Formats: sequence, C-alpha cells, structure tokens
Amino acid sequence: MFRHLHPFTAMGLLLALVAPLFFAMGMHPVGVVLVVLAFGFTAIEFKKYTSGFQFVMLVGTATFLGIALDMRWGEWPWLTASMLLASTAMVVRQAGMQHLTYVNWLWLDSGLALVSALLYVFAIAGSSFQWDLWLPPLLPIGCAVFLTLSYLQDAFHMRKHMRFGYRVQLGKPAPEFELRDQDGNLVRLSDFRGKHPLLLIFVRGDWCPGCHMMLRTYERNRERFLEKGVHVLGIGPDNIAVNNDMAKRIGVGYRMLSDDTQLVSGQYGVVYSNPAIELTVDYREGIPLPASFLVDVHGMVRYASRPDRVGEFLNPELIFNVLNELPAEGTLAWTSA
Repeated sequence: MFRHLHPFTAMGLLLALVAPLFFAMGMHPVGVVLVVLAFGFTAIEFKKYTSGFQFVMLVGTATFLGIALDMRWGEWPWLTASMLLASTAMVVRQAGMQHLTYVNWLWLDSGLALVSALLYVFAIAGSSFQWDLWLPPLLPIGCAVFLTLSYLQDAFHMRKHMRFGYRVQLGKPAPEFELRDQDGNLVRLSDFRGKHPLLLIFVRGDWCPGCHMMLRTYERNRERFLEKGVHVLGIGPDNIAVNNDMAKRIGVGYRMLSDDTQLVSGQYGVVYSNPAIELTVDYREGIPLPASFLVDVHGMVRYASRPDRVGEFLNPELIFNVLNELPAEGTLAWTSA
C-alpha cells in the first residue's frame, strides 16, 4: 500500500497546506519558511521518484512562494514569474523526456533558468536587504541553474560518445551475458534463445530521473510486449539491493538485472565517460547510456534506440513496428521462462 509513498514530498504537501494559515495570521516569515521547506522536501526526493506528483509539487510550491513574496513586497508579477520559470526549468526535461531526450532543445530549460534569475535580480534591484525577500527565491533558482548546467555538460559527453554509435550492430548476434536479477536469480541471455524475443533496457542507475521515466514507459507497455511474446529485462549498474528497492518504489514488474561491473554495458557499447557525474556515483567504469535493444528468438539484434534521437528515445511504438515485421517464429506466445 505504501511502497509508492513519497515521504518527504508528502511532508512538503502538508507544509504547503499549512502555510496559508500563517499568512492569514500575519506571520509572513513563518509562512515563507514553510513554503520553502515544502519545495525543498520535494526537490530532495525528485531523483528518487520523478513522478507527476512531484512535478506538480515543485511548480506549485515555487509559484506559491513567488505569489506570497510579490503580495508582501509589492513586486508583482516579477517574483511569481521568476519562481514559475525556475520550477518549470527543473521539470520540463523529465516531463517531456520522449521529445526533449537528454541532448535536444537544451536552450529551453537553460533559457528558463536564465530568465528566472534575471527576473529575480530585477525584482530585488534597488531594495534594501530583507531576508524573507532576497533569500527564499534562491533555492528554486539555484536548483534550476544546477540542473540545467548538469544537463548541458551531460549532453556534451553523451553526444561525443554517440558519434561512434553502439558496439552492437543491427542484424548481428547480441552478446551473451549472465547477470542476477533483483531477487538474486541468475539470468542468461541464452536462456531465452529459441523461446522468447527479448527487450533489453539499459539504464544509468537509480540516481537518474530520466531512467525512472524510461522504466515506467516500458512498464506501461509490458503487457503489450508479453502479448507479442517479448520478455522485458532492465539492466543497470546498481547492485541487487538497489535494484530491488527501485523496482518496488517506481512500480516495475519486470526483472532488473545488476551489471555492477558494467561488463555487459561495455559489450553492448553503452558506457560513456562523464567526469562530473562520476564524482557523485560509485561505478567502476563510466556511466551507462540509456538504451534499448530488441533481440529476436534467434539472438539477433533487430532494433536499438538512441538517447540522442527525438522520436526514437522512449517510443515503444517503434519497437512494436519492428515486431510486426518479424516472421511468425519471432512472436511466440509468452510463457514463464
């Protein structure tokens, strides 16, 4: 019942609901602090759940903060607009990941963050320092700037790697692997040969919000894949315990395999180097690329998605189009492997 509960985000919602009482009682600084905490609690869990609830909370609490400050200090509508743009910059890429991907339209969220910062400076210019005017907006703006800068540098490294494509080529055999799922069970690629087509989903790890969106997208289509005889396997660099927690937390019903040595990711050519991210995660060999591979019953690669192509990334319909073109023996009815 509670496995999908966002504890800090739920606490943030409670604080946001209580804040108007303090504004009504004339305790403006207390109300502002509560709204800032509501935003902060949601931001803390953003990469852990990356849910629609959090999108609404981030935009809602930031905009609420802007309105409260504008009404208090007579700066309408500059701080409201600043907070709305900052929070939108934080969520727009994750909410629109299928179209924006990791590398496209980078000017959008970075532009929103920049305009947000400029509006903030314009709003406080010429005013004497008041902590409950100057300081609260810095949290949403700081989060927006940090995220958009991380997107920019990540896109640079990802594009650099993708110039050479994947090591695995269409029409060629998929490299054999042997990994353990989130329950500790051993899974081999050869176990499915002659039985089921496979959809392999490589993710960057539990720290990656976009990968949560990716896993949920394929989870929503899991039954359709099963009807086509396709068995879905997620592959990531985290250990078994982390995969187990992630699968339960974000609601994934298929197996998540632990490639903590990243040997399999390396075989498929989906590992790239990003020094900034590597400082924050403890992986042995770089960062995996988010990618999916369709492997037919004969073990041949029939489809591969790229995270830098609009319309291809996070679009399961392209995979179903490929499945419809496979011969009949490539769409065996699904049974437990």
